[in-house]
Amino acid sequence: MNGLVLAVDIGGSHITTALVDMQQRTLLPRSLWRAHIDSHGSADEIIGGWVDVMQQSLGDANGAIRIGIAMPGPFDYEAGISLIKGLHKYESLYGLNIKELLAERLHISPDAIRFTNDASCFLQGELFAGVAEGAESALGLTLGTGFGSSVAANGMAQEGTFWKTPFRETTAEEYFSTRWFLRRYEVLSGEKISSVKELALMAHEPGYAKSIFEEFGHNLAAFLEEQQPLPSLIVLGGNIAQAFHLFFRGLEEQLPDVQFVVSTLGEDAILLGAAGAWATIKN
Repeated sequence: MNGLVLAVDIGGSHITTALVDMQQRTLLPRSLWRAHIDSHGSADEIIGGWVDVMQQSLGDANGAIRIGIAMPGPFDYEAGISLIKGLHKYESLYGLNIKELLAERLHISPDAIRFTNDASCFLQGELFAGVAEGAESALGLTLGTGFGSSVAANGMAQEGTFWKTPFRETTAEEYFSTRWFLRRYEVLSGEKISSVKELALMAHEPGYAKSIFEEFGHNLAAFLEEQQPLPSLIVLGGNIAQAFHLFFRGLEEQLPDVQFVVSTLGEDAILLGAAGAWATIKN
């Protein structure tokens, strides 16, 4: 299909937007915008922040614009209603029709907005033009503020639900997200740390930081072993995946028949996947 689609990636603490040329399947670089969002803010503050960034990307785009949004779950993607609750983010949006709220502020029809699970968008983008290009089956995991998952069969990615899968004394999201690293470091060292990136910089020397990443790798491998059968290819994305060199050993030791690869497209994969929600719509 031809034309432009505004692609939107909603993260746990940020929004990234860009226009996608649907014929070339590429981002328009000058349309790329990113901003921090306080996911603990009011509904009006969150929606307003999202709309401000979307309008930056839209700029002088001509014609009726369609919007594809990669959204973390739980979420009613068809109706556009947020079901996020008890996940330390976007609590104020629970039960609200986000599609209608965005459409009203952007002065467009709600029918011009499509939501897709963010982890599905990530994997779909990698299947199309990234490290999983051409693969028929794969598992995608996004490791960041939350724990996203997506499973691809016959080249098409579908939303996974690993985030709420029971693991040890709680759920997988509590083990495979940023907050686990922050809590774990505080428990071991008695000190607080602000980000996984900060911890990764400390992990090149022996100490708590290095051991925490190693523990994370073994925990993730143990969790994946419980999800058998696994595809032979697992694609990792999200901010934590950038520290793959610090936790890969546990994965490869416990799951020798699985190939782990780190996203090469980064956030572009999610944006391309979000725009792809309109790929079957003809002009």
